[in-house]
Parts: sequence; structure tokens; C-alpha cells
Amino acid sequence: MDPRSGAQLKPAVSVAILNYQRRDVLRRALQSVCTQQLDQPWEVIAIDNASTDGSADMVRAEFPHVQVVELAENMGAAGRNAGVEAARSPLVVTLDNDVLLTSPGDLARVLDFFRRSPRAAVVNFMILGPDGELSRRDWCHPRDPDAWSEQPFLTDYVLEGASACRRDAFLAAGGYWKPFFIGHEGWDLGLRLINAGWELHYTPTVRVQHLVESSVRPSSRIYYTFTRNAIWVALRNHRPGAAAVSIARDVALMAFTAARAGHLRAYARGLRDGVTGARRALATRQTLTAPASRRLRRIRALKPGVVARARRHLRERLI
Repeated sequence: MDPRSGAQLKPAVSVAILNYQRRDVLRRALQSVCTQQLDQPWEVIAIDNASTDGSADMVRAEFPHVQVVELAENMGAAGRNAGVEAARSPLVVTLDNDVLLTSPGDLARVLDFFRRSPRAAVVNFMILGPDGELSRRDWCHPRDPDAWSEQPFLTDYVLEGASACRRDAFLAAGGYWKPFFIGHEGWDLGLRLINAGWELHYTPTVRVQHLVESSVRPSSRIYYTFTRNAIWVALRNHRPGAAAVSIARDVALMAFTAARAGHLRAYARGLRDGVTGARRALATRQTLTAPASRRLRRIRALKPGVVARARRHLRERLI
């Protein structure tokens, strides 16, 4: 069913695409979504993070069946919250504007997955790079991608621009915390959902292609935000001892990757602002319960250690 033909019916699934200053890339993403074949009503939403390149006007002119949500400011990843809120369906696929669906049956497979997994709040998709191979730079799960990319498993992460969620669970968990802006917000939301008793899944049955559009991303920014946000994620979700361990591990890994890339100044700013913003993070803390912590340990039982991840960065420039 074409999304236009079911516009007046309650959709079974929504597709929400987040955009900022990438009009032409967004057009290609919308084209990939509009090729979907589903025998139930569905809808498409474009969330625009205050672009100035005419992105919203392009969507209205070329894709009149797509709902446009225009934000007054660039909210970064938290802009997805507006898309989930605007959705009329219980299930929402959230995509970045440089992420393409690759098969006409992808939405049908998303619906089937949630039907078979009543405790799933999120299902993460396999991400392919521009070459059609597994994108290791986008792999955020606690498993070795070489051994596990073709197998389903429980994970601890939400791939913000390549996943689907239950709308009610997402909103009840608070969505993406606005101060993160970009980086680790999927880790934070994943912990909140696990703490609420939900499951997060990875599946290779839905494959998306990441075009890795980097035209508006300064190369040093992630070394700043990833360092700062790793501190805030730990403070928002863990008890003091566990938070200290988490911060030490992730700050050390970021120091390694920042030094290798020549961005230690951005890393240092991230440390500074992570510490100065600690009070705000602590004010929103929801400590993981004992049962949630046990589930998290089981999920992470096969997670590669810091040394293994450092070696992975030596083999491939992931950041």
C-alpha cells in the first residue's frame, strides 16, 4: 500500500527521518522509503532541525504525502523526539537522512519482528556502508561484528538513525536527552529502556545503507561530544562505583582515538565540559536497578575488552 493511499487511516508503522542541511541527501532517503511495499497503512515524517537550505520546502513540493515537522532550532539527535511524538502509529522507524532502506519488504519485516517479540522496545538494523559491506564504524553493539553481524541477539544500544521503536516505550523513557546533542544518546536511551524492563534487539534481517554523508560534521566534534557524553551517560544511569569504572574505561579509549586522530584539544574540552556539566547529569539520574544491572551484565558478557577495541581502531579508522 502506498503511504498516500492510507493517509486517513491509522498507520501500522511510521518512518521518521531526521534532517539538517542535507536537502539532496534527504530526497534520496525519502525515495528509498517510498519504494516500500506494505499491505497496511503507513506514514512518513520528515523532521527538519532548522535547516536553511530549503529542505522543508523540497519535501512539501516533491513529497506532498510526507508530514513535515519543522523545529525552531537545531536540537541534534533530540530532534527525533519530535518525530516519534508526531507519529500516529505504535511503531516508529527512525532514520538519518543519509540512511537508505535497501529492500521493499523492510517495513513488513519490522512489523513481523515486533509481533514476534512483545518485550522488544527497539530493534536495531544491520548497517551497510556505501560499498554494500557491513559498516564497522557504525557497529555499537557488545559483540564482535565479525562473529555476530549475521546473527540476531540482545544488545544494550539504540542505533538512533537505523532502528525502530515502540512509540510508548520510547516516550515513557524520555526519548533522547537534549544536552547530548550528538553521541551516546542511543547508549543512554538503551540503559533507560533496559531499566524499565524492555529488551533491545539487533537483527540482520533489515539492512540499511549508510551513505556516510559528512559534509556538515567538523572532524573534531565527535572527540569532544563523545568524551563529554560518556561522562554524562555514566552519571545519569549508574551507581557511583559503576559510574567511575565506566567513565575511566571510556575516557581512556577516547584519549587513545583522539591522540591517534590528532584531536586531543577537542578531547580535553570534552573532559572539561563533562565535569562542569556533571551536576545537570546527576540531577536527572535514574540508577539502574539490581535486576537491570544483572540483565546488562548478561548482555555484555561477550563484549570485546578495551584492548580489543583499541586494536580494532588500529585496523580501521572508525572515528
